Amino acid sequence: MRITADAKQATRARILQVAQRLFRDKGFDDAKVRDIAAEVGMATGTLFNYFTSKEEVAVALAEAALGDAETEFARKRRDGASLREDLFLHVATQLRRLRPLRTFIQPVIETALAAPVFSGAGKDGQRLPAEQLQAVAEILQTHQIDPERWSMTAPIYWALYVGVLTFWGRDKSPKQEDTLAMLDQAVNMFVTWLESNR
Repeated sequence: MRITADAKQATRARILQVAQRLFRDKGFDDAKVRDIAAEVGMATGTLFNYFTSKEEVAVALAEAALGDAETEFARKRRDGASLREDLFLHVATQLRRLRPLRTFIQPVIETALAAPVFSGAGKDGQRLPAEQLQAVAEILQTHQIDPERWSMTAPIYWALYVGVLTFWGRDKSPKQEDTLAMLDQAVNMFVTWLESNR
């Protein structure tokens, strides 16, 4: 029996829904692929036709959240905002959208965000960093930052970005306000450096 594209998409969505709940309720380490498969109503081996690992499932959840964050950022961004304001809003919006995934952001960082390719052809598994860096490049372009300048500073931005996400995943402040303060400092440092070396 042949499975339609719509049925595959529905199954994939169901896997993600179940996985997110299990990751939240059991913890990422204790939620097993077999648990996800059992709740979806499929064999563990069948689940591997959709995702090669639970880390890949976590990355797919993050990709969806970050896609939603891009839409929200475009809606909330105001004309005349400074570069600092745009970069802060961009990451703060991502943190809001990633909030349901916060307890398992570290595997996402380790799997998909830790070491992007900054030049040459991208590698498999580099889609998420490439999308994030492209989004920032577009923000910088609207602020008339030279693309050549961005290509030289992308690794600096990326280190700050991943540092903020890593800190946020472990932030114990009541509303993660320590992360927002760190984000503000990181954005200010990056923009000051970028603008002083034009």
